[in-house]
Amino acid sequence: MSRLRMGVIGCGAIGQLAHIPYLNRYDEKFELVALSDVHQPTLDAVGEHYHVAGRHTDWRELVARPDVDAVVICHNGSHHDTAIGALQAGKHVFVEKPLAWNVREAKEVAAVANTSGKVLQMGYHKLHDPAFAVAKEHLQQMEDVGFGRITVLHPANELGLSPHRIRRGNGVYQEGHVDTGTWGQQVSGQLAGGAGGDLEAAVDEALGARKGDKVLRLAYGQLNGSIIHQIYTLYGFLGAPSRVVNASVWRDGLSIHVLIAYPNELRVSLDWHFLQDLKDYREEYAFFWE
Repeated sequence: MSRLRMGVIGCGAIGQLAHIPYLNRYDEKFELVALSDVHQPTLDAVGEHYHVAGRHTDWRELVARPDVDAVVICHNGSHHDTAIGALQAGKHVFVEKPLAWNVREAKEVAAVANTSGKVLQMGYHKLHDPAFAVAKEHLQQMEDVGFGRITVLHPANELGLSPHRIRRGNGVYQEGHVDTGTWGQQVSGQLAGGAGGDLEAAVDEALGARKGDKVLRLAYGQLNGSIIHQIYTLYGFLGAPSRVVNASVWRDGLSIHVLIAYPNELRVSLDWHFLQDLKDYREEYAFFWE
């Protein structure tokens, strides 16, 4: 069987820690042909380390290459433009979460995927965790499930990355412990990263009349960037919910509680809390029968 010739769009942390090493590990199936990143020094550092000659600061050049069969999309922000562009260029697509930054964007990607004749796969990796399969089997055997509880305690991303060595270009490496800064710095940085810049218009569209609410803007960024994991995992366990009963947001948008209703009187509470200097990321799923 011939190898699938791959391009990777996004050479940041998740590309360096997961996607690029895995493509190289399974080199009997994949050949890494080209990389793309908007930051030339990072692009060159990663390309040199993995001996990839094809390097592009414009992702459009990568998807136009005839020697690329499929792409991994793992850059920051919305993947709407790159996913559609890759599909329209005739490439298969593996795309990191989130697919897009609002419902309209997601529907547009889905419409192109449905008519492209190509495969678009979401990187919903928790659904492929062996623990998920075991938990789902047990859940399906439970009768009269009355309540579910999901709790996420999320430290600063800097702490999660601290055991790893990440190339930032120009001889700069990010590794070891990083000072997470003040609470205000975290709030402003995450607000800019999840609801500002190129994402601002998509967030404005989603929030409508409440687009000026900074607390909601920050919470919306966490919904797309982190809580999407719990949303698709819950969907994998229980299918589509009946409705969201209520939701509350506090601590500048970095504490979120949602109560979700499912058929047969089942309700599930979802709590997500950013705890800046917590040592370890924690995520728990618990279901109880009547």
